Amino acid sequence: MIVKYSINHFTIVTFIASLFFSSVVTAEEFDAVLTWSKRVELSTPASGVVQEVFAQQGSIVAKGEVLVQLDPRVFKADLKHAEALVANTSGQYQEAKRELVRQTDMYDRSMLSEHDLQTAKNNLTAARSQLRQAESSLAKARVNLEYSAIRSPFNSIVINTSAAKGQVVASVMVPPVLVVVAEAQRMLARFNLTINKLNNIVANQDAKVSVAGKTYLGKVVAVALEPSKDNTYVVEVIFDSQKDVLRTGQKAKVSL
Repeated sequence: MIVKYSINHFTIVTFIASLFFSSVVTAEEFDAVLTWSKRVELSTPASGVVQEVFAQQGSIVAKGEVLVQLDPRVFKADLKHAEALVANTSGQYQEAKRELVRQTDMYDRSMLSEHDLQTAKNNLTAARSQLRQAESSLAKARVNLEYSAIRSPFNSIVINTSAAKGQVVASVMVPPVLVVVAEAQRMLARFNLTINKLNNIVANQDAKVSVAGKTYLGKVVAVALEPSKDNTYVVEVIFDSQKDVLRTGQKAKVSL
C-alpha cells in the first residue's frame, strides 16, 4: 500500500523560515569607553640642550621620525674622541703583541730573563685592557649620539610635548618626559561585564564599535581573568579608527 503525503505551500515556507531564524544569533551591544591602544612617554638617557622640537600636539608621525633633537655637537665630538682613542690604543696593543713575540724569541734563546718576559706579557695585558675600555667608550658615544634624537617608536599621534627649544635635559638623575605619543589609527573600546556574560566572549572574536554615528570593525584583544572592584571583568576591543580623530573618554557601543 502506498501512502501519499500532501504538503502545501504555506507549510514549506513556514519550515524554511523556522530554519533561518533558528540559525540567527542576535548580537549583544555593550556600552564602552575609548582609550589609546598603546601610549608611551618618551625621554632619553642622554643629557644635553634641546636644539629643535618637531613634535606638535595632534600631529601624526611615522615610525622613526625625529620628535625632539638635542644639540648633537657635544655627542659628535665625544664620538670623534672615542674613535681616536680606539685607534691609538689599538696601535699600542698591536705593538705590545709584536714586542711579546720578540721577547719570547729572545727568552727561548736564553737572551732574556724571565722577569723581562713577564713584563712584556703584563704590557700586553695592560694594552688589551686599555683597548677594551676605549672600545666601550666608543660604543657609549655612538649610543649617546643616537639617543640625542628622540624618535617615534611606531606610527603614532602626538598627545603632548613638554620639550622646548633651549631646554636643558639633565638625565643623570631622572630623565624627564619630553613627548607623549600613542599608536596612530588604533584605539581600544573598553567595557565591563559580569561573569555570566563573560563566558560567551573569547579573544580574537569579531566585534563592531560604534562611535558618534560611525561603525568600525574590530576584534576582542583582552578578556580580564580577575574582576575589578565592582566584581565585573574588563573586555577590550581594538579597532582601526580609519584616520578619524577619536579621543580617549569618548562613549562607544560595542556589538559582539
